[in-house]
Amino acid sequence: MSALSCKLLLKRMPCTLEELAQLICECKLILPRSLNTYGRKRVLLEYSDPEEAEKALEQLQGLSETLDKPLCISVFGPSPSSGAASASKSTQTKAAGNGSPASGFPDIDKQLGLIDTIYVEGARPGPDNDPEESFNEIEATAANVPIKSKKSRKSKRLAMQPYSYVIAVDFEATCWEKQAPPQWREAEIIEFPAVLVNLKTGKIEAEFHKYILPIESPRLSTYCTELTGIQQKTVDSGVPLQTALMMFHEWLRKELRARNLTLPKMNKSNIMGNCAFVTWTDWDFGICLSKECTRKRMRKAAYFNQWIDVRAVYRSWYQYRPCNFTDALEHVGLAFEGRAHSGIDDAKNLGALMCKMVRDGALFSITKDLTPYQQLNPNCVL
Repeated sequence: MSALSCKLLLKRMPCTLEELAQLICECKLILPRSLNTYGRKRVLLEYSDPEEAEKALEQLQGLSETLDKPLCISVFGPSPSSGAASASKSTQTKAAGNGSPASGFPDIDKQLGLIDTIYVEGARPGPDNDPEESFNEIEATAANVPIKSKKSRKSKRLAMQPYSYVIAVDFEATCWEKQAPPQWREAEIIEFPAVLVNLKTGKIEAEFHKYILPIESPRLSTYCTELTGIQQKTVDSGVPLQTALMMFHEWLRKELRARNLTLPKMNKSNIMGNCAFVTWTDWDFGICLSKECTRKRMRKAAYFNQWIDVRAVYRSWYQYRPCNFTDALEHVGLAFEGRAHSGIDDAKNLGALMCKMVRDGALFSITKDLTPYQQLNPNCVL
């Protein structure tokens, strides 16, 4: 690089700021500490150090074969000498248009179909790493950078967050203190809760909650009742799982349409979507629901195949391995509200944790996809 700068300038942006953020996440590039608009159709990306910025520059230049329009990216900052100035000129890449992956990157279909957990230390811009606050007076005057309000800066800190809403789910299932062999006792869902959380406001805007009638093991164990607080009479008056899935589908369709939300792999123009399922571990969708639907030969909607494991992102972001969900909340200054192991209360607290992590700067993307070979979910209309 021609200058020891941590900043890159992208001119003639071929997409919106949100689309650029999604592209960086999808292609697993080095995540900038901050991403801000800088004049008309220009974006300023700041990285932790000049070496990281140099690697990011090479990666962005390598995206030429996956984009429809060329990128015009360069180092942002004063050149140390005129001889080196030519190296800092905008490097323009040409779109190949053949859909082949860039060198060193996985196939674009896999990138869009299966996205690993995205996190980066320092992703939340603060006074020390926000480009608009780190400019000195001379730089600001020379670049004619307008002074932004704190409210404006805060809104830009959330620009890289791919999801504006999440649906927190936490199943409760039949269980026994001394688990018998799996072939004799399989867990069945007995509580199906889901809460739709607005990550920008931190508010729960809609709830779905049904108790499920178990068929394979209709009598709840004493251990299960004491752990979950769910009584036998409650599940006896519950609905079959198949009915609950149909009711949930109608609830989901209504709430998504009311807010113009899209789940991952549901829309070709927005593969990532702007709303996603979140769970604590992969157990709820990856084991519990998946196995029960297979055993009972029930059709499971394809949108249950993609979700975010909040625990995986939590461990990476905070560099802390909580011993349980309550410990995870306490570590970030939150208190569990309600009854532990009540599905609906667990889901609400999971939503609260998500909002806290977003405020702390964590970035979320799909961590698990049961059908990574499919670019779009087939035969699933919402």
